[in-house]
Amino acid sequence: MPAAYFARLLERISPAQALRTAPERHLEFFGRYPHLQPFLEPQASAEAAERLFEFHDFPGFLASYLLSSYFVRTPEDFRGLVQAVADELAAQGLRYAEVIVSIPEYRMHGIALEPICEALSEASNRSDIRLRWIVDLVRNFGHEAGLGLLKELLTRPPDGWVGITIGGSEADFPPAPFAECFALARANGLKLSAHAGEAAGPGSVWDAVRVLRVDRIGHGVRAVEDPRLLDYLAENQIPLEICPTSNIKTGVFQSLAEHSLPRLVEAGIPVTLNTDDPTFFQTTLAGEYDAARSMGLSDEALEQALANVRRFAFDWD
Repeated sequence: MPAAYFARLLERISPAQALRTAPERHLEFFGRYPHLQPFLEPQASAEAAERLFEFHDFPGFLASYLLSSYFVRTPEDFRGLVQAVADELAAQGLRYAEVIVSIPEYRMHGIALEPICEALSEASNRSDIRLRWIVDLVRNFGHEAGLGLLKELLTRPPDGWVGITIGGSEADFPPAPFAECFALARANGLKLSAHAGEAAGPGSVWDAVRVLRVDRIGHGVRAVEDPRLLDYLAENQIPLEICPTSNIKTGVFQSLAEHSLPRLVEAGIPVTLNTDDPTFFQTTLAGEYDAARSMGLSDEALEQALANVRRFAFDWD
């Protein structure tokens, strides 16, 4: 969610209004993090909006992301959010982007699937940037909910929908139970990705490639903990969607100097560089290339990462 758009929502919707339907478990989750506690007050200042992004670990990011979704209350809010994302990407000079959309959170707040799909279709037909959507089934809602959402979408797919993924709490919701979802998506011509090897270790990546049979791995940075897995990913040329800044801000690595990206490249695994959520991690795609260069990646390696975008994109042509 672009920071400027979230600030506009906060001007119009107070935390008390936004969180009035939040279950106690969500309020308790938000209350664990000092940077989110201002949102548990009836009003929140502009400074509070900036603090939304001051998390220091993966659960803190999930809490911040979930809280922000409570401020998107209507179809118009969602359409504005999608357009704000498109505007920001286009302003960076991007002409093609695959954007992950976590539909379950917005439906949880009462937005129907039809206007969500209409907003995605509208944005996918812009002339200044080609947007393609990867729907996150959100593993925290469970595999049955994910399967239900997938079946609904297949009956009325939005323009620009090219694939699915599963994000969320990787350690608590491993990939394997989502096998039926991924098989159905594959049978319907959709491309497959899964967040794995980020908050959980190599076993999560093994499940993603062997059970879900994904085309790409989201993150995968902890694959370095298993030499056999490194060999498998390299031999089968399974690409990893690397998001360096995200991995530091969620605590996967303490610094860029510790990041596994150089070892993954050295192992012969194809990688692309990505922003994860650019607003929450306060980065841009250019910033991620700068981060990779600071880790010692050569110009040749960076050029190969850029070439991999076209090679492994779900709908480049």
